Amino acid sequence: MTTRDDLHRLVDQIPATNLETTASVLRQLVSRGFLTKAPQLPVLKEPPYPRSVGILTEAPADLSTNVDDYLADGFGQ
Repeated sequence: MTTRDDLHRLVDQIPATNLETTASVLRQLVSRGFLTKAPQLPVLKEPPYPRSVGILTEAPADLSTNVDDYLADGFGQ
């Protein structure tokens, strides 16, 4: 469980050049009620990916290095 001391240590590690940005993010979370009303931050959905992403999850690990061999053997047929 995160304590206030943990958060203070994190804030102490933020470079001075990033303090305004960090404060702005925290202000937005507080103003939207994420930190005052909700027990947890909302789960963000992943951005939409093209259908082609992950299409080769079942492909051999050496596919990119031996592409000519796989194409010669009729890969995907």
